[in-house]
Amino acid sequence: MKHKLVKALSLSRGEWWLLTRAWILLLLVDVGLRSRMMSFRRLQKILAPKSRTLDKSQPEEARVTIRRLRRWVDIASRHHLYPMTCLRRSMVLQRMLGQQGIAADLQIGARKEHEQLNAHAWVEYHGQPLGEPKHIVEYYAPLVAPEAKQ
Repeated sequence: MKHKLVKALSLSRGEWWLLTRAWILLLLVDVGLRSRMMSFRRLQKILAPKSRTLDKSQPEEARVTIRRLRRWVDIASRHHLYPMTCLRRSMVLQRMLGQQGIAADLQIGARKEHEQLNAHAWVEYHGQPLGEPKHIVEYYAPLVAPEAKQ
C-alpha cells in the first residue's frame, strides 16, 4: 500500500489528469451501458468524437500516444470501484485516442466455446489490435454492424 501511495504522489499533473479522465470516463461509460435510458449505439456515437487524424508522417508520435493512453486506461480500470470489462475499457480508449486526433476502431468479437458464447472488445489502429495478440480475430470473429455489410 505504501508503495502505491508513493507512486501516486510522484505522478505529474498531466499524468494525474489522464488518470482522472480515464477513471471518470470509465464510470460514465459503465453508467451509460447499465442504464436503460440510451442504446449502445447512441452511447458509442456520443463517445466517438469527430477526430482529426494525426499526420501520417508522425507515426511514432501516434504510437507513443497510444501506449501512454492505453497505460492510463488500464491503470484506471484496475483501480476502479469494481472491475471494468473489456468493452468499457475499449470504449474509453477509443474516446481518448479520438480526442488526441487518433482515429481508432472499436471491435467486438464473439466465439463459441463449450456450448457457451463468449465475447470480447478491443481497439484497432490501422487494422492492428492495441494491447491484444495480433491474431485476436482467429479467436473472436468480429461482429459486423448490419449497415457495414455490403
